[in-house]
Amino acid sequence: MRNPNDRIRDAILRHLYDVHQRARGPRAVAIGIKKLQQAMKVHGIKQSQVNSNVDYLVQKGWVRRVVEERRYTTPGGTLRSSEKVAYKVSDVGIDRLESASTYQRPAAITGVNITNIRGVTVVGTGNIVNTELADLARLVTELEHEVGAAEALDETERLSTLADLGTIQTQLSKPKPDIGIVRRAWSKVEAIATFGEVVDLVGRIGAIISGVG
Repeated sequence: MRNPNDRIRDAILRHLYDVHQRARGPRAVAIGIKKLQQAMKVHGIKQSQVNSNVDYLVQKGWVRRVVEERRYTTPGGTLRSSEKVAYKVSDVGIDRLESASTYQRPAAITGVNITNIRGVTVVGTGNIVNTELADLARLVTELEHEVGAAEALDETERLSTLADLGTIQTQLSKPKPDIGIVRRAWSKVEAIATFGEVVDLVGRIGAIISGVG
C-alpha cells in the first residue's frame, strides 16, 4: 500500500521548488511555515500534516531549514534576539525534480574503498558499509540514479522509491544492518521499479538481498 504522506511530501517539495524558481533574489528562495501552510491548504492538506512532513523532508535532505537570527533593542534598552525560520528546497530536491543534470554530483557512497577495518569498509568521503554488502550498496546507488532520471515513474512514485532506497542505504551503512528492514523496503522498490532500464539491475540487487542471511 502506498504511503499516503507521499502525496503531501510531493506537494510540499514541488511548491518549494516553484518558490525557488520564481525567486527574485537569494533570500527569496525560502518561505516561512505559515506561507507554506497557506499554500498547502488549497490541496486540502492540514497544518499538522504540513508540519510533520516538512520535518521529515528536512531530515531526509529534500528540504533545508534556513535560520536567520535577528537582534533588536527593547524600549527598555535591552538587546534581544529572535530567530526567523524558513524552508527551501535543497539541491537534492532540485536534482530529483529536474532529473538528470550535468552539474549533479554523484552520491558519496559511489566513492572508492579506502580502508577495511574489522569487516567494515569505509567508502569515498566516509560512508561506512559492511564489507559483505559493499557491492549491494553500489548497486543500490546505481539504481537511485536510474530512478531519479526515469521518465516511466511519476513524481510520487519517484519520491517514494528513492525514500525506500535511502532506507536501504541507511541500513547498509551500519556495521550490523537490519536485513528485515532492508527486505521490507526492497519489496516496495521491487514492486515499482519494473521499467525496462532497470530490470537487470533490480534482478541483481534482489538476488543479493535474498541471499543475505
